[in-house]
Amino acid sequence: MNQDKNSSELIICFDESGKQSSDSIQLMGALSVPGTIYNHVIFEELHNLNKSYSLHWTEYNGYSKAKEGIEKLFDLAQPLAPFIQFNLIHYSKSALSKQANMFQEVYQSKKNIVNDTIYTKLPERICYGLLRGYSEKSNVRASILIEDSTEYRDKNLAENMKNYLNIHSLYRGESFVIEECLYRKKGEEIGVELIDIILGIVGMILDNSPVNSNKKRAKVNLILQLLKDNKLQPFLNNLRVFELKDSNHLEEVNFEMSKKLFIANNFNHYTNL
Repeated sequence: MNQDKNSSELIICFDESGKQSSDSIQLMGALSVPGTIYNHVIFEELHNLNKSYSLHWTEYNGYSKAKEGIEKLFDLAQPLAPFIQFNLIHYSKSALSKQANMFQEVYQSKKNIVNDTIYTKLPERICYGLLRGYSEKSNVRASILIEDSTEYRDKNLAENMKNYLNIHSLYRGESFVIEECLYRKKGEEIGVELIDIILGIVGMILDNSPVNSNKKRAKVNLILQLLKDNKLQPFLNNLRVFELKDSNHLEEVNFEMSKKLFIANNFNHYTNL
């Protein structure tokens, strides 16, 4: 990234959770953090975690090394937490598909407009929320890092998001420029791994459904442990979660209340940790 003395570097990492319509909670989200802090030498050990651990919430089943890796992730990222902003959108693919019935006579397949909405409009809204509102003197130069996936490449998300956001900035008189939008393979970028874990945790807290498997119990127990040890809360302090309602507007969720209900529903396990 090119940076002059009057500009501020911003790193944005983007991912999603619950891609299937059958998944109870579907989330997209991103984190933003000043690049000079994120890339500082004091976080070298944090960036190197990918060399020793596979950090993937979907696969987590309580295996000791995976647990150790996630705990280290939160430990090493603690000094970074005050500088990170998180924006998440909770949406329903099935609800969007139902609403898209009105387009059946316009498109051969309404699936196309649903997928375009999910893999074009939602990522744009999420990232724009992390970029807007800076002072005109800030001169933000941003890089967006996206976990590599077929869905994103099929929709040419990286190039489209760069172009759409820069158009937004020019049209609305904002002070940011997207310099690059790049894909990152699994295990390549610690910021992408962090948003993956946060999305998984937030999804389970919002879902707050009964534990019906050993794998789910392992995930619930890890969340409870991270909360009890105050390793998770510093990240949640800068978290905003929005729901895409049927009327197609975004409404912010009181996530703190959702967290309290999650603890209440698992209080016996919480007190015994």
